[in-house]
Amino acid sequence: MKQLIKNLLEPKLALLLSVVYTLAILVLSLINLKDIPAPKFEHSDKYMHTIAYFGLTLIWYMYYFSRKAWLSVQIRYLGIICLLIIAFGIFIEILQDSLTTYRTIDSLDMLANSLGVLIAFSLIFALKTQLKKVKSRL
Repeated sequence: MKQLIKNLLEPKLALLLSVVYTLAILVLSLINLKDIPAPKFEHSDKYMHTIAYFGLTLIWYMYYFSRKAWLSVQIRYLGIICLLIIAFGIFIEILQDSLTTYRTIDSLDMLANSLGVLIAFSLIFALKTQLKKVKSRL
């Protein structure tokens, strides 16, 4: 397990994963998903937005974490990461409205994206002591 974590925290690999995940969200947000099966419960797309942006925040923080030899979670940098990801979600909603005819801008999607980011922020902040221990053992 230790080796897996160490490999995932290799800066180049962490950056590659972050960029690929970001591009996947961008592409999936702009293509027509009409023919792709999706869960059919109320607001299922909002849950998927929340989960996707939760993961996006964690993976970009993993990249930041891999690059820095810091002693504690830096709220300032974590906040910057979160704000950039929220802005990315808003940007995608604007692109959906302006570049596609099959998607529209949805403020509830933006809210779900932001909720995922805030949940990830809270988790990282709550686990800051454990993250410090992980970094020191690697």
